[in-house]
Amino acid sequence: MTRCRSAVWIGLLLGLPASAVAGSSLWKRVPQADTSRFKDELLVKAEKKLEQLSCYGRCKESISACLKKDPPHSTAQRLARDVLMLMSEQSTDEEIAKWIEVRKKMAYPGEEQIRLIDLDGLTPAGKPDAEVVFVEYSDFQCPFCSRLAPMVEKVVRESNGKARLYFKQFPIKSHPRALEASKASVAADAFGKFWAVTAKLFESRDDLSEEKILEIAKSEGIDPKKFAAEMAKDSVLSRIADEKMEGLKNRVEGTPTLFVNGKEYLLMPTPALLKDRIEEELDILHGKD
Repeated sequence: MTRCRSAVWIGLLLGLPASAVAGSSLWKRVPQADTSRFKDELLVKAEKKLEQLSCYGRCKESISACLKKDPPHSTAQRLARDVLMLMSEQSTDEEIAKWIEVRKKMAYPGEEQIRLIDLDGLTPAGKPDAEVVFVEYSDFQCPFCSRLAPMVEKVVRESNGKARLYFKQFPIKSHPRALEASKASVAADAFGKFWAVTAKLFESRDDLSEEKILEIAKSEGIDPKKFAAEMAKDSVLSRIADEKMEGLKNRVEGTPTLFVNGKEYLLMPTPALLKDRIEEELDILHGKD
């Protein structure tokens, strides 16, 4: 049975300002980490931890050794920043190891874990030929979807052409108005208003009555009668069914589920983490991982 989910995600706040700390050349190689926030004792302890933990990607030595490469390995920079933050929050060795494992699984899941997703005929948010492709399977009555959808769209639109986003319908049977909302979302595509109507459907998650849906269409300059007729087309229902079936084949078990270039996104989604994932994927694509 499909359901909304949130507990499967783990979180970490990123977006640290650039800084350097006197007395440690290693941390000068991690510009994303604001080391001035931490005591020297923690920094020394974290440096030792980086010597014990393995990196992944192009450099598979310790995180510390990969940082000392010229130039520093970008994955090592990310992991060093994460380890420092986790240690400052008194995370256990097991939790730190798990974090690295999840990041690795997200970036390098193995060919058999990379999903094949049909994007033909869909309208993307962002630059249509951007290298980093987000695909979100979503349900309009899922509370977590209503938080994630605008966040991902905003990050993509502000990515300076680095990323694009595609929205896939995955209405859950237990949500009584989710299917009708999906029909409205798909129908809006025929009028060139897919993303505008989709955003307003999420904003109206608590009221997705027929009247409200037609009101949303009208607010976007669409004739309500023409919109209702478009919603009723078999082709609209077929697209929704195809997208949900594709999601099930891709092992989507709940909403929201997000993929980046076919790789499932497994962390707690925050704007900083989503931006970081874009940069990480670009590094992988261009051999700078």
